[in-house]
Amino acid sequence: MIYRDKLQPFPTSHRVGEWTLRNYPYVLAGAACVGLAASDGVRGRGLAVVAVALLAAVGCVFATAPIARVVLLSVALALGGWWWGSARLDALDASVLLPRVGEAERALAVVTAPARGGEFDLRVPATLTRFGPVGLREPVLLDLPVGRSPPQGAIIALRGRLRLPRPASHGFDERTWLRRHGVHVVVLARDWRLVGRRGGIGGYADRVRRWLARGVAPGLAGERRAVLEGIVLGEDQDLSPGLRTDFRVSGLYHLLAVSGQNVIFVAACVLGLAWLLRVPRWIGELGALAGIAS
Repeated sequence: MIYRDKLQPFPTSHRVGEWTLRNYPYVLAGAACVGLAASDGVRGRGLAVVAVALLAAVGCVFATAPIARVVLLSVALALGGWWWGSARLDALDASVLLPRVGEAERALAVVTAPARGGEFDLRVPATLTRFGPVGLREPVLLDLPVGRSPPQGAIIALRGRLRLPRPASHGFDERTWLRRHGVHVVVLARDWRLVGRRGGIGGYADRVRRWLARGVAPGLAGERRAVLEGIVLGEDQDLSPGLRTDFRVSGLYHLLAVSGQNVIFVAACVLGLAWLLRVPRWIGELGALAGIAS
C-alpha cells in the first residue's frame, strides 16, 4: 500500500522511524543523557550493565537495517551513560579520610580554587595528596587562619587535623553541599608553607589566571580592583566584610561566587571554533557573548 494520498496518513510507527533516522544525532545524545540522569536515581553497577551495553554496540555493527542500528546504539549509549554516571557518583561517595576524622598528621595539598575569605578563617578548596604516610588524591576543604591565602595551583605543606563539615545551620547545610562536590572532610591547619606548583593542564590554567590577574585592572587598587578580580577570577578575599554584605543584600553576590575562569574557557572555545571555521571575528565575539550568557 502506498501512503501518498493525503487522506491516508503514514502509520505512526513509520513516522516515528522516519523521524528517528532524520534526527539520529539528537536521539543518540538524548539516550546518553537519559542514562546519566538515571544514575542519579538508581546506580547501575556490575559487569552485567557493561556486558549488555557491549552486546548492543556489537549488534549495531552487524545490524543491516538503519533503524536497528540507531536503536541498538541508543541502548548502548544509555547503558554506558548509566554505568559511567554511577561509577562517578560512587567515586564521589568514596573517602579514604572519612574513617580518620579527628586525627592530625603532616599533609600535602594542591589548591584547586581561589580561597574564600571570612571574618575568622579562610576556606580553600584543595586536593589532599598525602596525609601522614598515606598517599591519596581526595578533594578536601582547607580551613586556614585569616591572613595570606595560598594561590590557586600552589602545592602546600601543612599539619592538619581532620573534622567533619558543619551540619545544617541557619539555612545552609555545609555537609550536604560539600558532599555533592565529593568533599567529605575539612582539614584544619594553623599555618602552611608553599613547596611547589602543580603542572599539566591545571598548571597551564594557573599561568593563564596569573596573567589575567596582572592585566585585569591596570591602574586600579583597593576595593575597586578587588571587585574586578572577584567578577573575573572569582576571588573575594580582598573584599572588606562591609562590601561583601552589600553584595549579599543587593542579591549580586553570585557575581563573585562564580569563577570567571570558567567564563574564559567558554569564550576561548567559541572564539577558537570561529577561527577554525573562518568566521568573521565580530561574529565569533557575539557567539562568545551568547555562550557566556547561556
